Amino acid sequence: MVQNVIRKATLIFLLLTAQVLSAQQNSFLISANHVSKKYTSTYLGNGNIGVSSSQLGTLPTQSYMAWIFEHYPGDVARIASLPAWDAVNLYNGKDWLNETNATAGSITGYRQTLDMYNGVLKTAYRWNIGTRLTEIAINLFVSRSNPHLAATEFTVRPHHSGLVRVIFPIMQWKEPDRMELAKVGDIKVKMINGLPDVWYPGHMKIEESMTHGAQSGAVESVVAEPDGNSVRVAIAENISWYPHLVKAEITEDTTEAGPSITVSFAAKAGMTYRFYRYVGIFSSRETKDPLLAARRTASRAALGGFLTVLKSSEAAWHKLWRTNIIVKGDPRLQKVIHSSMFYLLSSARAGSDFGVPPMGLSSDGYYGHIFWDSDTWMFPPLLLMHPNIAKSMVMFRYKALPAAEANAKLNGYKGAMYPWESDENGNEACPKFAYQNALYENHVTGDVAFAQWQYYLATEDRSWLEHYGYPVIKATADFWKSRTKYDKSNGTYNIDSVVSVDEGLIGIDNDAYTNLVARRNLEIATEAARVLGKSADPMWNTIAGKLYIPYDSTRHCYLTYQNAPPQSLGAVVPLLYYPLELKVANDVKRNDLSNALSFMKKNGTGVMMGITLYQIVAAEIQNRNLFQDFYKLSYRPYIRGSFNVFAETPENMSTNFLTGSGGFLQQVVFGYTGLRITSKGLSAKYKPMLPDGVRSLTITNLHFRGKLYDVTVKNGKTNLVKK
Repeated sequence: MVQNVIRKATLIFLLLTAQVLSAQQNSFLISANHVSKKYTSTYLGNGNIGVSSSQLGTLPTQSYMAWIFEHYPGDVARIASLPAWDAVNLYNGKDWLNETNATAGSITGYRQTLDMYNGVLKTAYRWNIGTRLTEIAINLFVSRSNPHLAATEFTVRPHHSGLVRVIFPIMQWKEPDRMELAKVGDIKVKMINGLPDVWYPGHMKIEESMTHGAQSGAVESVVAEPDGNSVRVAIAENISWYPHLVKAEITEDTTEAGPSITVSFAAKAGMTYRFYRYVGIFSSRETKDPLLAARRTASRAALGGFLTVLKSSEAAWHKLWRTNIIVKGDPRLQKVIHSSMFYLLSSARAGSDFGVPPMGLSSDGYYGHIFWDSDTWMFPPLLLMHPNIAKSMVMFRYKALPAAEANAKLNGYKGAMYPWESDENGNEACPKFAYQNALYENHVTGDVAFAQWQYYLATEDRSWLEHYGYPVIKATADFWKSRTKYDKSNGTYNIDSVVSVDEGLIGIDNDAYTNLVARRNLEIATEAARVLGKSADPMWNTIAGKLYIPYDSTRHCYLTYQNAPPQSLGAVVPLLYYPLELKVANDVKRNDLSNALSFMKKNGTGVMMGITLYQIVAAEIQNRNLFQDFYKLSYRPYIRGSFNVFAETPENMSTNFLTGSGGFLQQVVFGYTGLRITSKGLSAKYKPMLPDGVRSLTITNLHFRGKLYDVTVKNGKTNLVKK
C-alpha cells in the first residue's frame, strides 16, 4: 500500500516536472505555420556573423559581419552585406523552387520554427507543383561555439523518380544606387515599404572565386572587398551529400556574380536525400590569410559532420541560457522575453570589442552605426546577465577614444566628444541631412561614460577601470568642462544649443537629460579618480554642483529644456529618474510620469526607447496604474510577424530593433525586481512590481562582482540568493 502511494507520488512529481520542462522548452520556440505575403524575417547570429531568414529557407538573404563596413567616397560608412552564402535552389525536373509563387497554393504543410534554445532555424513544407510533390526541410544555424562557422542541412524527398538538380551559389549583391550622404544635406528621404530609401547596405565586390566538384562532395569560395575599404572577407564552403547519388553530375560555374556548384542526379521516388553545407567566414582584420582560415574552418566542420558541429553550437547556446528569465502566468510575455534575449545575444559576443548597432547584425538599419543605443539601452541588461559580452561594448568605446578626442578638437572642445553615429573606427558617420545631431546631440558623450562606470560598479575590476574605463571617463569629463558655460547672473553652468534626446527639439538650451548626464559624467570622473588614488580636476565637482536642470516650481515637474512650452511637458523627462537616478520626491516623479503618459497619448509612443523604461519609474514610486498603462504600451504595438521581431515604431517596418529589445529587458531585470547597481552592491531599491497576470519572476545565474545570484520575485518580495 505504502509502495503504491510512493509510486503514485513519484509518478505525479515526474509528470509535473516534465510538464514544467516542456512548457519552458516551448517558450524558446516560435513558429510561422503558413506562408504569407507579408513575411517578416527572423534572424540568426553569433555576435560575429548574422544572417536573416527567407520564408522558404532557400532564397539569398542579407548577411553581415561585425567590423566590416563600406567606405564609398561621398557616402557615409555602411555596414557591408556579405556575398549571399545561404541560398540553395531545387529543380524537380520541370520547375525551380525559388521561382515558385509561394503564396499561390504550391506550398503546403508549411512550418518555420525558430528554436532559440538551440540557435537553429527549421523550415519544412511540401512543394506540390503540377504532378510533382517534393518534401523539403532546411535546418540553418550560425555556430555559437565557432564565430566563423555556419551550416545548413537541406533535405529533399521527391515523390517522383527522375532528374533532380540542387544548386549551391555564393552570390554578389547588385551595387546600390548611391547617394552622397556625407556631402549633400538636402536629400529628401522617401519611404519604400516602410523603410527610408537612404538605408541600403554597403556593397562588396567579389575579387576572386573558386569551385571544385567531385562525386563525394564539392568546395567553393570567394574573396570579396567592401567598396572603398581594403579589408578582405573570405567565404569558403564545403558541400557534401548522403546517400551516394546515382548518375550524379557535378557542374562548376564561375561568373562575376559569384561561383556555384550544381549537383544533378537521378532521384528515386520516396528516397530521402540530404545535402550539407559548411560555411567558413574570415576577414583580414582577424588573420593575414582569411581564405586559408575560411577553408580550414569549412573543411574541419565537414570532417566532423553536421550533428557534431550542431551539438557544439547548441552546447554554447545552452551555456548562455543558464542565465535565464522565467515568468509564470503569461506565456506570451515569456516568449517575448526569450526572443529579446536571443536577438540581442545574436548580435553581441565576448571578445569582439564591438558595439551593437540599433538593428544589430540583422540589417543595414541606420547603416550599422553605433549610437547611444549600444551604451544606454542594450548594455545594461547584458551587464548583469552576461558581463563578458557587455565588456566588448565598453571596450569598443575605449578603442574609439582617439577618434573621439580628435572629434572634440575638430569641434573646438577639449577631451573626448563621442560621435552621434559612430562607424567601426569610432569616427563620426552621421549623414549630412542630420548633421545637427553630430554637432549638438552631445548627451551621447555622457552616456558613454555612464556605461563605463556601470561596468566598473558591476565587476569591481579596478585594473580594467585604471587602464580602460578611466581614460574614457576622464576625457569625457574634460569635454563637458569645455562645453559648459558659467552664467554669473544666476551662478549656474549651462549647456547651450543642443539637440535634445527628443530629437525634434533642435538648438535648445539646457536640455534636462543632457545636463543631468553631463553632471553624472563629472561626478563619475571625480569618484573614479578617488577609487584609483588619482587627483581629480576640482572643476569637475564645481561644474557638476552648479549644472542647471530646468524645473517648474509651480507645476512641480521638470521641464524638457529651459523655457520649454507646456505642450512639451513629460517628453523624455522620466529618463532623469531611470537610468540617471535623479533623487527627487516621488510626487515629482509621478507628475513627470503623468505628463509623459499624456504626451504619448497625444503624440504617440514613438520609437521603442523611452516607453520601455518609464514603467521602471512607475514601479519605483509604487504607482500601479501608471505601471500598467506604460506596460500595455511598452512592447505589444511593436511586435511584427511570427517571430517576435520588434519594429522601431508602432507604425513602421524598421526591424529588428534591438534597442527596443534592450530597453524591454531592462524593464524586466530592473523594473519588475527593483534591483539597482550601486557602489555598495546589488540591492532591491524598492518593493517589486509585476505586470497583471504574472504570478512570479525568476532570474537564474545573474552575475555581479564575480558571483552568481538567483533572483526571485513573488508575493511582493524580491529575494537575491548568492550561489
